[in-house]
Amino acid sequence: MAAVMAAETEEQRQARCEEDRTRHAVSRAAETAEQTSSRLAGQRTRQAASRTVETPEELRARRDQDRAWHAASRAAQSPGVLQARRDADRSRHAVSRAAESPEVLQAQRGADRSRQAVSRAAETSEQRRTRSEDQRTRQATSRAALWTFMEGEAFKYDPTKSYDSHPQLFIGRMTNVCSHCEALKWPAEAP
Repeated sequence: MAAVMAAETEEQRQARCEEDRTRHAVSRAAETAEQTSSRLAGQRTRQAASRTVETPEELRARRDQDRAWHAASRAAQSPGVLQARRDADRSRHAVSRAAESPEVLQAQRGADRSRQAVSRAAETSEQRRTRSEDQRTRQATSRAALWTFMEGEAFKYDPTKSYDSHPQLFIGRMTNVCSHCEALKWPAEAP
């Protein structure tokens, strides 16, 4: 079989792969939930066994190939498909998080902290500098994005807009009265 696959042309390979996809789709459509569960469990077992004997080079090559495949697949998605995939991911993650118990969540956070500590202890000073710069850039971008709605507003003030009710602009009501001059002050303002 390997010799036949090595000798086939790209068109033959694509045709064979398409036939396999069709055959698998038909087979999976006819599966019961129990058969699907059993098939996936067997697949997980085979993959785990295969990955335990992988060399670091094979692991790196497999991950690189997987990353390239996913990048190509996502690049080929239309904006509508991309948005639908992101929405499905978001809802799936929300359901998964809602089902987690506080103990599981705490254990996951502990494991994340440990992994992060090990990762940071192993990074070089150049990697640390790059990570810090990336984080500063992300934070600056995120903070700037919070205020883009106000871009140029001082030059085109609109009295119909309720600026004081915007959560990023509202700093509270002036409810305290100064005992000396009876001026209104904010609760956190000095007397």
